[in-house]
Amino acid sequence: MAKPFKVKKGDLLARLSDQERRVLEFVCDELTLVLADPTPDPDVPEWARELGLSGVSENRSVPEDPVVARLLPDAYADPERAAEFRRLTEASLRATKLAHIAVVRGQLHQDPIVITDHVRAWLAFLADARLMIGTRLDVTEDESTMPSDDPEHNLYLYLGYLQQSLVEELMG
Repeated sequence: MAKPFKVKKGDLLARLSDQERRVLEFVCDELTLVLADPTPDPDVPEWARELGLSGVSENRSVPEDPVVARLLPDAYADPERAAEFRRLTEASLRATKLAHIAVVRGQLHQDPIVITDHVRAWLAFLADARLMIGTRLDVTEDESTMPSDDPEHNLYLYLGYLQQSLVEELMG
């Protein structure tokens, strides 16, 4: 089996089958749904929200969805400081994560997929995707890394394989 990421003539390429591309598109869609801002400010134009320019929110509570809470964790143990930090940063953090997803999604339609200039987006996307699925599966450090009958568990392992392959290729 060929490695999914390979440096060729100075370019970093993602070598993915059509099926792998469809799987990653599905993951992009799932992650986009999870990260969509549940309380967009109606006075902010859509284009500004997409760019993370929606400004500071009045009130941002800890997300009830455990996946969102894992992707956008509290920065402080103190609830007041955590709430203030969330108020100041959550909109732009969501926008950054959504921008990474958009880069990956856009590149999945290219042939070849040259990710040289977008490595950070791919790394962030793979990390966030694994966090999303790992949280859904309640994965712990003690969890088996062996394939199972559960497709979502196998997707989690596959994303880990992609992440490891990309990091190994970057390290040379």
